[in-house]
Amino acid sequence: MPIKDQLKAIVGEANVLDSPDIIASYSKDHSVEPPGKVSCVVRPKNAHQVQKIIKLANKENLAVVPRSSGIHFHGNVIPKKGGVILDLSGMNSIKEIDEKNLLVHLEVGVTWEQFQTEVLAKGYRSVIPLLPHAQRSVVMDWLEREQPVAQVHEYSEPLTCMQLIWGNGEEFVTGSASINNFREEGCLADGVSPQGPGPIGFDRLIHGSQGTLGTVTWGIVQIEPLPTITKTKFITTNKVENAVEPVYKILRRRIGYECLLLNNTNLAAILAESGPKAAELKANLPPWTTILVIGALKRRPEERIAYQLETLDEIMTSHFPGLKAVDTLPGMAAVENKIPDMLLRPWPKDKTYWKHVYKGGCQDLVFMTTLDRVQNFISAVNEVAAKYQYPVNDIGCYIQPV
Repeated sequence: MPIKDQLKAIVGEANVLDSPDIIASYSKDHSVEPPGKVSCVVRPKNAHQVQKIIKLANKENLAVVPRSSGIHFHGNVIPKKGGVILDLSGMNSIKEIDEKNLLVHLEVGVTWEQFQTEVLAKGYRSVIPLLPHAQRSVVMDWLEREQPVAQVHEYSEPLTCMQLIWGNGEEFVTGSASINNFREEGCLADGVSPQGPGPIGFDRLIHGSQGTLGTVTWGIVQIEPLPTITKTKFITTNKVENAVEPVYKILRRRIGYECLLLNNTNLAAILAESGPKAAELKANLPPWTTILVIGALKRRPEERIAYQLETLDEIMTSHFPGLKAVDTLPGMAAVENKIPDMLLRPWPKDKTYWKHVYKGGCQDLVFMTTLDRVQNFISAVNEVAAKYQYPVNDIGCYIQPV
């Protein structure tokens, strides 16, 4: 039997797609990677179907490229050796919001828009990356090691447990959710621990593997209560190196929730409504801005805000008298009230994605380093850009202290 017919027997005829338009759309993304070639797109509805597809692919020596987000930016889902696209976006059920343990059980196709809308309505927040695209998969972004903007939070690992189908077709569950009767009556395991089965952190094998070792079908994500009060502060500088030591000291004292550093290109793209407005706003913004959002939960929130502001003022006055933590930005009325809510949500789906405001597209260069070496890397990037006549002022920079 032809492979496509075997796939149709697993997921149904309507869920095996091979029209030229669909093939073309799945063969590329928003990166600079060249398009690939693919035989068809398969849309399973559950983990059992995923397992059957993986086993069939092994039997027929067929390449499989899993994808769960509605949009991609880095070329990691472009097929390099043909085969089939395993589109998991239809597996998008939020199975449970466990308010006792502050956990959410969700399938891999759940997007940031769907997820944040659900948890915010119940008074909770997720530690979320910086304004992710509304169609990005929550589970996949954490597996791709996206960094949250909130660096003072309860849990160091947002993704605790997950189910996956290994490349040989075997089902596997990581963490404390791996117990056989998980979520059944009488089972005390809650899925809060990422370690296991046994003493091994199997989840570390999966982070960053981009589907080469297995296909994740569901995960468990941590959430936290929403702050009842927030206060935004901005520290502006002309040079990025002037922001390094203030950020170090602020994070060591655990002040605020969100802490991030943006150059004026990226900050203008985020705050403006369109490309022309972004260019105008950029001209009025300082070269670098550290954004600090201080928040407090329901118990004595005013006192918490007050002592954090006092500590911040003491740090700036004692150690950095040439810098100030200000309440707003030039030319941006009430931006301090807008920022906290923005950082809790994905980018609105009805607006041009903020990274695409200037040019209609972008290429991210993501890496980890220490804050004191940031300027060296910025200089290296600018040098390469100038070599190829790319305008250095059009390069956006986002620094996420961790």
